[in-house]
Amino acid sequence: METSDFAKEMSVTGGQRVIEKLATTGGTCDTYRVRINGKWHFMKRPREEMASNSLYITAFEREFDIGYRLEHKSLVRYIDKRSDEQGVYILTEMVDGDNLDEFVNKNPDYFKDKRKLKEFVMQMLEVLDYLHNNQVLHLDLKPSNIMITRVGHKVKLIDLGFAYSDCYQSIAAGMTREYAAPEQLNGGEVGPWTDIYALGKVLLALFNKGKHNNEFQSVPSWYRGFVKKCVEQDPKQRFATIAEAQRYLSKKHSIHSLIAGFVISIAILMIIILWSVNHGRNSEVSQSVKEIIAMPHDSIDSMVNRNSAREIGEINTSHSANYQASPQNNQNQDAIINTYNASPAIEKKVITVPEPLKSQLHERAKAAFAALERKYPVIDDYKTRSNLLIEIKKSRQEIFGYAKSQAHDNEGKEEYYNVALEILNEEYENSNLTKILDTSK
Repeated sequence: METSDFAKEMSVTGGQRVIEKLATTGGTCDTYRVRINGKWHFMKRPREEMASNSLYITAFEREFDIGYRLEHKSLVRYIDKRSDEQGVYILTEMVDGDNLDEFVNKNPDYFKDKRKLKEFVMQMLEVLDYLHNNQVLHLDLKPSNIMITRVGHKVKLIDLGFAYSDCYQSIAAGMTREYAAPEQLNGGEVGPWTDIYALGKVLLALFNKGKHNNEFQSVPSWYRGFVKKCVEQDPKQRFATIAEAQRYLSKKHSIHSLIAGFVISIAILMIIILWSVNHGRNSEVSQSVKEIIAMPHDSIDSMVNRNSAREIGEINTSHSANYQASPQNNQNQDAIINTYNASPAIEKKVITVPEPLKSQLHERAKAAFAALERKYPVIDDYKTRSNLLIEIKKSRQEIFGYAKSQAHDNEGKEEYYNVALEILNEEYENSNLTKILDTSK
């Protein structure tokens, strides 16, 4: 075979070391860390005893052919397949990180964090879904083939050595028995459900400290049903596709978000009650409780409308804010009211909000909601949803305040507030915020 560019790179003058042999966990390949053109790559080549096995060499070259056409952020990138005097070898990107077993040994409490565990599972499902949609089955999913990057702790799936593609149906697939599905061991039909079984076994091993058993008690409760379904012995009882598995988890996460929201609402309710009791405001507690119970915790409109009614009430009562309560003042006030009702000549002042101000309110509302759409394009947890609701409310209150500041008296403030409320509700319905909140439920 002719000398490759890689062989030339190895002969760099000056004694610079450009290749380092790595510890090999598998029994068929030698692995190396290789520096080419100033960048580190991962290289593997068949061991000397495998070089004469034509079936294995065919499968080895097939791995590159399958991997080279794939491109996904959670899948190692295949760069080149070359040959030199020692035979064929494959170059891939060098993943800066540890395999799953190594990562857990260094970070034993990492996956006890619900958010981090969810991120890991979702990344695994996404990359498997990508493979399956490209007619590829991995068929050797195990912790040593799952890398976790040093920066960001992202998933990188490696080693398509036993992958099955519809382009290479004649070449037998291999397996790792501890993670292999029954249909692999028995020579049955393989499919997406086969990789799903292996993912379930990976999660079981993750929470059983590497032990290969079906002990589900150690799996967090919110994933226990998912893992059980993944590792069903009968393929028909498992998730048939990754999409089905994702839908199952999406529903589970929604339920847990609702429960968390309910618990938070109860906690807030108790805080309000205790605060009111401590300040001697028992008469106000029952009203606060009624209002909170009647208000859906995830409805921004109900929160705004509730505050709107209160603000209008404050405006109406502000006419007499400086009025001293006394029997004489009460008589005078009654006389004024009776005179107003009896006299047809007295009419309520008609207040019209100027069109330029309406236009300004429309623009302010559009700009505020557009900024929030950019800040929160996707909501994937309860905390983010709560933050968005709070910021929507804050934006609305700022626009209410601006509208009322343009009025000349208290009657004008009430009318300006009502117009601002209509404009805000209109712009909110026309924005994408409703869709963003709906998809996060």
